[in-house]
Formats: sequence, C-alpha cells, structure tokens
Amino acid sequence: MSKAFLHRAIVLIVVLATGLQTASAHAEPVPFKATYALAIDGWPDARIRHRLSRQGEVWQSEMNAAIAVAEGDERSRFRLEGELIEAEAYASGYRFLSFGERYRLSADELTHLPDRQTALFILSRQVDKARCTHNQVAPCTLRFLNYKGEETLLKYRVVDRDQARLPAGTFPRIVIDAWNPEKSDRHLIMGFHPEIPGLLLSLEYRREGERKSRLVLSQLTLVEPGDQQP
Repeated sequence: MSKAFLHRAIVLIVVLATGLQTASAHAEPVPFKATYALAIDGWPDARIRHRLSRQGEVWQSEMNAAIAVAEGDERSRFRLEGELIEAEAYASGYRFLSFGERYRLSADELTHLPDRQTALFILSRQVDKARCTHNQVAPCTLRFLNYKGEETLLKYRVVDRDQARLPAGTFPRIVIDAWNPEKSDRHLIMGFHPEIPGLLLSLEYRREGERKSRLVLSQLTLVEPGDQQP
C-alpha cells in the first residue's frame, strides 16, 4: 500500500506526455517553486513540492512527496532550444521504512519519447492550442515512457477555460480530461496555467465517475534567473 500511495502521489501529477512535435508561439518557460496539497482517499493528506530550474539551455523539473514513514521523488533534465525539447535524463524512486526502489532512464532510452516530467512540461505548452475541444472531434493522443521505460498511451480533450481560485491565488486555467484507452473508467482532470509551462493548478483523479484524489496549488514562487541556485 505504501508503494501504491507514493506512486499515485507522484503519478497523478506527471503521467501525461507527448511526442516532440511543437507549435509556434508557445509560452516562454519561467523558473518556479510550487507546493501542491494532495488529498487521497484512505491516506493522510500530503504535500508535493515541485521545482522547475534552468542552467543555460538545460532545464530540470523535480518533484517530491512525503508522509511520516514514506517518501517519493522524481526528476528529469531536458534541453530547450527554441521550440525543440529533448529529454536527457530521468530518475525516480520511493522509500517506505527501510525498503525502496530507484528507476532511471538515459538519454538513449529517451530518444523517441520523453519521460513523464519532460512530458508534463511539453503538454502544458500545447494545451492552449489543442484542437480536441469537443466530443465530436477525435481526442488528442499522448505517448510517453513511464518510470520503468514502458511506452504508455493516453488520450485527452480540453474541456474548460476558467479562473481558478486556489490557496495560492487566482489564475487563468485550461482544463483537460485525460484517460488511458485501456482503462476508460479512470480519468485525470488537470488544470494548467496557460503562461507558466510545467505548472499544474489543479488535478482530480476520478474512477467510475467518483473522485478518489484531489490536488491543488497551495504556494507559488516565480524565481528570477539571478536567484536560482546551482
């Protein structure tokens, strides 16, 4: 159960991904530090910390979650050159008491599909221009490598645009509904900021129409380039 909790805590906010296709006029990335409040049925509430930082043309996205006896983390490095995004490395793991596992993906393994941290960044830049906005239009298709390096397929539609009132403030939001075609009773309802790539504003995990987990942005700090730590 501890492993399931940790993977759900991390997976809920990083499962989505795309290929490396890009479009023009994407929002420029901004380094940030964010904290999410996560509630999962049957588990204590948790906080997830998310940081997007930059060193030259290389960006790093990292997340970690912890409760009293367990913790999980995930990070990736990717290169951004204009509109081209290239995943370079990925690592994740969990620990419960004295037990745990680590997972890694190299640049060679990420040649054709991105890891899910890089994919979250790519997806968040693309949803603003996604055309899959109606049930009569085919859903957008997303492919990525999971933490074990296995190719995974999800589909999604843009379902709403609104102003999200959250503990961290009020933000413009683009909402998507995403699902695995092999598990169509399970949906991720994700809210992205249209101008801060990689940042999640909200997320709900629903199974058979019932909400099982909920995440909201509770704190946000935009980091000036000169303030970043190596």
